[in-house]
Amino acid sequence: MLKKQIAVELMKHLVTHDWHGYSQISRWGDGEGKCNVPTGAGTYQVEQGDRDCSSAIIDAYETAGITCGGATYTGNMRRLMCATGNFRWHPMSSGYIAQAGDVYLNEVNHTAMCLSAEPDLLMEFSISENGGIDGAEGDQTGDESNIHAYYDYPWDGILECINTEEAGAGGDSVVEIMKADIPVPEYRVYTAEDGWLEWMHGLSCSDGCGDDFAGIPGHLIRNVQIENLGPGGWYRLNMKHQGELERNQQNPDLSDYVIGLTAYYDTPDPDATGYYRAKYRVASSGMDYLKWEYDDEDGGAGDDVNGVDRLQLTLEKE
Repeated sequence: MLKKQIAVELMKHLVTHDWHGYSQISRWGDGEGKCNVPTGAGTYQVEQGDRDCSSAIIDAYETAGITCGGATYTGNMRRLMCATGNFRWHPMSSGYIAQAGDVYLNEVNHTAMCLSAEPDLLMEFSISENGGIDGAEGDQTGDESNIHAYYDYPWDGILECINTEEAGAGGDSVVEIMKADIPVPEYRVYTAEDGWLEWMHGLSCSDGCGDDFAGIPGHLIRNVQIENLGPGGWYRLNMKHQGELERNQQNPDLSDYVIGLTAYYDTPDPDATGYYRAKYRVASSGMDYLKWEYDDEDGGAGDDVNGVDRLQLTLEKE
């Protein structure tokens, strides 16, 4: 069973169980107990108490084991969730049809999760029993959270969940609610033709260029800068002529070019969030991407012969 399917089941519980009403004040639950939610991959636990439109979706995905990158509300869901590599953005004009688990998003006001494409149904937290942002705990009206037919809010676009990981099968595996605030790595590359290119935030570029990688095909990368690798995190460049540089050292000789790279992520607060690791890969000029690498487990990315022209870097929970 896919983790995405687990998220759908968890969200369905949240919008149908009368313990969960609408509140922007106590939007992460009451902290007083857990609800056991049976799924096809075991029993998961979510906090009792209320949610709002965005916290419910984030809770469902995080509990299912798919990180949302520290997203906290509609205004940062697109940027941070796409940066994890678990989600892809489709503007409504693209014609993309949402599937179960995908997220309709108005970046200012509202969000809802798709329950099914046929029939087209949404799951959402709407409003408290008194028509405001807070009320008595739980769903007092049966409609503070709900499932109903698709409508146009209007939506800005759809966050497609592209994570294809399988959930752990068998047993009564209980996964605690996570409210992770994980700093996603930021990085940029330098080429002789273009100088420093725009910063990447995970698999999204900071200026909205639409690329999921740093670099320009055919332009050899001659320097790399990486930030937000955690307190003890590091990266190391392997250069064609100079060999391996020191950890976190940028290239002092821009006539040389990168043929490999190793990155290591040090989780800031693993007791609160669990452990994360760097997930990255490169493409040699004129070639397809090499395999994904994880921290320094397998010697890093690159064939150590050919110059690199593209880099992708994000995080994955261990």
